[in-house]
Amino acid sequence: MRRLRAFPVEELLLAHLVPGFLFALGWTVMYEIYHEEGSYYTTLLQEILESEGLFPSFMIMAVLMAFPVGMLVDSVRHVVGEVWLGLPRLPPLSEGVRPAVRDADRRGRAPASPLQWIERLGPLPEDFEARYALYRHAWATLLTPARAAGNLALVLLVLTIWFVVKIIRMGGWHVFSLAFIIGTPLVGVGLILALLTRYVTGLGDFQRCLRESIFPPRGTPPAGPGEDAPPSPS
Repeated sequence: MRRLRAFPVEELLLAHLVPGFLFALGWTVMYEIYHEEGSYYTTLLQEILESEGLFPSFMIMAVLMAFPVGMLVDSVRHVVGEVWLGLPRLPPLSEGVRPAVRDADRRGRAPASPLQWIERLGPLPEDFEARYALYRHAWATLLTPARAAGNLALVLLVLTIWFVVKIIRMGGWHVFSLAFIIGTPLVGVGLILALLTRYVTGLGDFQRCLRESIFPPRGTPPAGPGEDAPPSPS
């Protein structure tokens, strides 16, 4: 079997690098630099573009900062979404599983780590290696895109709020058109809602896949195409 990487490249790129780079780029666009006691202002990105030879250095620094910033965004998303709000909330397990497992599931909290899923299995099954390979596949195809969507939604939320505050501070209605002032936050809110929906549904699909197919608790009847077949004649 192919060796499984401890830190999948797709997760580092989608869930950390892209949101972190977007946040660094948005910060340079939104950050204001005032000149001559506020008589006029520029943004930090304008100052970088107007300085000869500074833009390549800025891009290198933005890429290097993307990983730590992306990890910070990912941590905030995890604490707010999965710890405080308890996402995703799945239907309770059927009767017949261990009481401790059923009571934890009734609180609407899905296990947060593979070790908690494995604890539900009790003694490890013979096909555990194959199940764990399926778990890593589900992580890459379901959980990583969901985490990336949640991180991007958090970054866009911060930038949208900053945009509104900046427009109010600088009196932007005297400079920009009404369509730009109203349309930009609306587009931002629409993208945030779409990404949050993708985040919640992706988390639910991942946890449901693990709970029902890959790591079902002991006592859960196995799902399969033959469970609805009529009994064979004796």
